[in-house]
Amino acid sequence: MAQESEPLKTDRPDFTEGAWTITPGRIQVEMGYTFSRVGEQDEQDFGELLIRLGILPWLEGRLGLKSFVVLQDPTADRSGLDDLTIGFKVRLHRQSEGSSAAIPRVTLGVGAALPTGASEIGSSEVVPGTKVTAGWDLSDRFSVGSNVGWLYGYAEGERFHQGIASVVLGYSLSDPLTGYVEWYGLFPENPGGGSGNYVDGGLAWLLNPNLQIDWRIGAGLQDPSPNWFTGVGLSFRL
Repeated sequence: MAQESEPLKTDRPDFTEGAWTITPGRIQVEMGYTFSRVGEQDEQDFGELLIRLGILPWLEGRLGLKSFVVLQDPTADRSGLDDLTIGFKVRLHRQSEGSSAAIPRVTLGVGAALPTGASEIGSSEVVPGTKVTAGWDLSDRFSVGSNVGWLYGYAEGERFHQGIASVVLGYSLSDPLTGYVEWYGLFPENPGGGSGNYVDGGLAWLLNPNLQIDWRIGAGLQDPSPNWFTGVGLSFRL
């Protein structure tokens, strides 16, 4: 595995994507497992696989092989693969040394989920979307990131527009260990429902410049109750 002066930066474990693109010619793999409980339903996501490919200094390709999902509730159990996702991330602005901290790093992501998953798990229609990511380094230890996005969703047999927003505060506990706290929201969460608001926090441990493990835990701020999730992950760069 080749070494690189810039340490690994990932889009996990938080919901907020980072405002970076992958170095040209490099491949970055991010994966994980999540357990969540919403009311009487338990969900397990195995995989969460995202492959990021550096194409140009300002452009990366993204392939989401997603997860094998297991849903369990009192009425029925379901399982199967989630939808495949494809996309690109474009760097719009990169902070240079000595530049103003008030001007963030900025990227633009575009992509779509394809109806390739199991019928009871994935969507039966293409779901396109876009997302703007911004990041600020407040000091040597503190950073802030934010995402604003849109999806043209499909659920319960109908199309709907979904807004996405998030804010994350990161803190470097030591050179290899960072923590974060975050809020994110979905507006609306589904065609017939209201908004979904979530808070979570976690840790990422950089074992070496090309290898990271992570953990997170969070909760929904809306009914039903209980409404919480936790997960672990692994990321590496080739």
